[in-house]
Amino acid sequence: MEDNALRSLHRCASMAYCDRCDRYFNSGGALGQHQQNSSAHHICDDCDRDFTIAAGLISHYVNSSAHHYCESCELDFDDEDDLEDHYEEDHCYCGPCGRFFSSEQALDSHNREKHRLYCKPCERTFQSQNSLDNHLRSSIHQSRRIKCPGRHCSASFVTEAGLVQHCESGACPSGVTRQAVNRAILAIDRGNIITNPSKLIGYSSSSVTKTWATDRSWNGDGFECFLCHKEFKKLSGLNMHLKGPAHEQDIYKCPPDWEGCRAEFKTLSGLMQHVESGCCGVKRFKKRLRNAVDEMTSTMRMLTF
Repeated sequence: MEDNALRSLHRCASMAYCDRCDRYFNSGGALGQHQQNSSAHHICDDCDRDFTIAAGLISHYVNSSAHHYCESCELDFDDEDDLEDHYEEDHCYCGPCGRFFSSEQALDSHNREKHRLYCKPCERTFQSQNSLDNHLRSSIHQSRRIKCPGRHCSASFVTEAGLVQHCESGACPSGVTRQAVNRAILAIDRGNIITNPSKLIGYSSSSVTKTWATDRSWNGDGFECFLCHKEFKKLSGLNMHLKGPAHEQDIYKCPPDWEGCRAEFKTLSGLMQHVESGCCGVKRFKKRLRNAVDEMTSTMRMLTF
């Protein structure tokens, strides 16, 4: 009898034990299965905590900073951003105010009343007027009415600035380049309305100096630009930087008679984006720029044929 009792004790010692239910299990896996299925166990696997009632586990999800829990759906998300996305997609929720509404109509009324920077068709709010304006000017709301006239090019754009940037990038199959754009604008802007004469001294868009880097630009941490000391992870990235306008003169400027804006730009597209944004008030004079913009766009068309 004594031997049987000892064997029973040894067997129990080697088994998994649930102290809450006072039960032994043949393996840890069996114990885990019991804890998952039993109404006496409510476990948070991430925090390794076991609650006696379901309300305790839910309270833990709601109040713990380690969890991002939607009480309505009883879902725990990986991070705060995922939870916010869920709120906005599946609930009538205003992110900036952190408020829930009973219906889409109530949320829409709230947004129109409280959020001036609100796009009703997209049901989105924006942090600044400039962000909202850019959104409204984007292809989401505007048609790509401006077609690239370049040979073998089917690209189209919402704004003239988009077309010019496309030409400047060298991506157009017609072969037009940033230097060709600059030559055309310098030819038509004889009064220096948008070009900067102080930066044009000695400037020649017809003679292009090509600069490129080799493996010798590696400094131990990255490929370093010898002009500005900016570092790049890849040599191709450094050469793209050198090929771009980063180290060229600011040959374009905001027209001088608009509210004292002294902004300068290395590219025509940069100036045109500045004008389109209206950030310095120049947008109010858009009619006065219309002829100049039309002439620029016409010149762009002539460049690509």
